Amino acid sequence: MLRLMSRRVLLLSAVSATAAVYSAGCGTVLHPERRGQPAGDLDWKIVALNGLGLLLFFVPGVIAFAVDFNNGTIYLPPGHYGATGNENRPTRETANISRPTELVEVRIPREKLTREQIETVVSSHTGQPVELAPGRFTTSELPSIDGFWTAHDSLAGHS
Repeated sequence: MLRLMSRRVLLLSAVSATAAVYSAGCGTVLHPERRGQPAGDLDWKIVALNGLGLLLFFVPGVIAFAVDFNNGTIYLPPGHYGATGNENRPTRETANISRPTELVEVRIPREKLTREQIETVVSSHTGQPVELAPGRFTTSELPSIDGFWTAHDSLAGHS
């Protein structure tokens, strides 16, 4: 009787632990630094792990997908191409990205800093229509225009 009870307890513990991991969301557990990032390309590895959880344990798998979509951890970081290593990822030099020779500094008063105002200012300076989707962009204040490309590269994931 004791032997049967210990097997039952062991099996119940294993199932509970597995369900707890899947209900936490694979992306949230494996990539906590991605929390709160905007929607983008799906990370197929996280989708596959969540799908495995969906096949093995339906309810925890659904919860894992919901948690990862809600936290944003199911998406690849901005500027990432889904390569297995950085050696395959294009850099600014290999991607042949040309930078303008001159950047223009535009100051917008903080009380007028809205999505629509940013779209209007950028569109007027570039001559192209600009549409910023809510939740898909970030704003930050630069100490000077000279720090733009450093900030750009860090946000895009380039070293």
